[in-house]
Amino acid sequence: MEKDSYYYYCMGEEHREENEIETAIQYYLKSALMEEHFKTYARLYECYFALHQLDLANYFLTLSYHKNPANEKVAFQYAMHLMQENETVQAKKILAGILKQNPAYNHAKLEFHKLNIQQKYQKLIQFLEEIRADYRSCLGARSLDLLACYLFGFQMELMQIKPSAEDLEPVEETQILELCDLKIWDFLAGFQRWIELKYACKLTQSWSHILCFHTDSEEEAFDLFYQELHYFYQNGIFIEHEKTDVTASLKTCYRAEEVHIYGQDIALVTFQNPQYHHEFYQQLWKILTMIKKRPLITLGEKSLTRTHLFLRGFTDAYNKSHKEAPAYTFFPGFEKWVNQKKKLKGKRPWYKIYLFITATEEDAFDLFFADLEEYLFPTLYGA
Repeated sequence: MEKDSYYYYCMGEEHREENEIETAIQYYLKSALMEEHFKTYARLYECYFALHQLDLANYFLTLSYHKNPANEKVAFQYAMHLMQENETVQAKKILAGILKQNPAYNHAKLEFHKLNIQQKYQKLIQFLEEIRADYRSCLGARSLDLLACYLFGFQMELMQIKPSAEDLEPVEETQILELCDLKIWDFLAGFQRWIELKYACKLTQSWSHILCFHTDSEEEAFDLFYQELHYFYQNGIFIEHEKTDVTASLKTCYRAEEVHIYGQDIALVTFQNPQYHHEFYQQLWKILTMIKKRPLITLGEKSLTRTHLFLRGFTDAYNKSHKEAPAYTFFPGFEKWVNQKKKLKGKRPWYKIYLFITATEEDAFDLFFADLEEYLFPTLYGA
């Protein structure tokens, strides 16, 4: 037999089948020097990969793909390489091409789905990682319970039904930016189903309660959440949920038929301070009214700490989704007023003051709302 390129390729095949990888490589290299062929390069990729010589493996994989990008197996392997190199745009384009040619290619379909999910929720994962890295300033403690409360407030703002009133400042649509695209509700709804399935929970419990039940402390639950979050996100096991009436589903979930969970049944109020003549403070007042009326529904318990974190999540979501507008804070002037009323030297955060001067979270909750109403509507209190 004439020792041409095909001869050396066949010799390489024989030795590869006998698991004589290094010998097979020598024959494949001889074959490639005589005639370039994508199959030869593909075999060199597989051999070097088996020897854990990844640089050479990826080099020959790239040659194989560029020699014949129409080959589904090589194209899929090259797309996986690109994903490892974080070149997700090109990887997604290649996977889309494979599926266009062969819609039944299940491995490509799965990886394409993973990329869709990862790209869709990339900003959300980055946001959650920022909280994890700076949990002390954001939450005060490494606690899954506090994180869940913050996220509930955050997603509540993004799903707000905006009030419409002539005296409110208009908000440009272009100001509603990236974090409205986080789709935090969609993501956490999928995460909820995943946790229920993984932990075989047949009771109606939130993902945070399930994770807390399977750990011994809030800190362990916090860490377990991020562990499960990354597995859920990176493996693309998220399944889009059907579009539903969010208000109706929340009312059913929280047994709150008599209370509109977003507060749209709460009338707009007129604040004496003109600084509060903005839609943010109208929304904030609705949320506060909702919390005061039904703290167990919104917070899980009557707690000022939870109220503070819920409001912080709500405020952060508003500011991040209205990036070009000035940042809004919780009723400017209230904190100074509280410090003066309690005759404190210096300036302490309002929620810390109430937690310090009361015996329980419930007492702090009640005193906070009493003082806030006195501050916002002084004429009702004879001031």
